[in-house]
Amino acid sequence: MFDGYTNHFLLQERLLLIVQKTSLENNKKFQILALITGVMTTISIPIFLPHFFHGHGFHTVIHLSGIILGMFLSVIGAITYLEYRINRLLLVFLAFATITVAEVLSALNMVFLFWASYSSVDSLITHLLILMMLTFFAVGIFRKD
Repeated sequence: MFDGYTNHFLLQERLLLIVQKTSLENNKKFQILALITGVMTTISIPIFLPHFFHGHGFHTVIHLSGIILGMFLSVIGAITYLEYRINRLLLVFLAFATITVAEVLSALNMVFLFWASYSSVDSLITHLLILMMLTFFAVGIFRKD
């Protein structure tokens, strides 16, 4: 009945309407982002401050920004899934949560050095988590619910 492009467009419109109609207003979303940013910054200062001043400032900011945005998107994804109970939204939430875990592991390894950065373990775990994230997104795109 519809070609693939039309089906994809209709799916995008449906998901956009769901995200726009969520019970969370933009000011609530901003409050959640501000809360996560405040808590993560407060927790991160004693852990990451020495690395920030020893030449890893930009790298540290990238990791912390990724963690903060990942946590924000995970929380919003979880709230949206719990509200609508659509499997695609669950997969989106899982994708955000997976990439956030990868970012947290990478940032903690920068500070505590669980494994040497030249080791393939760091790269393997990070890339595995990114692959999981991409898999969740891909499955979510092709689901028919």
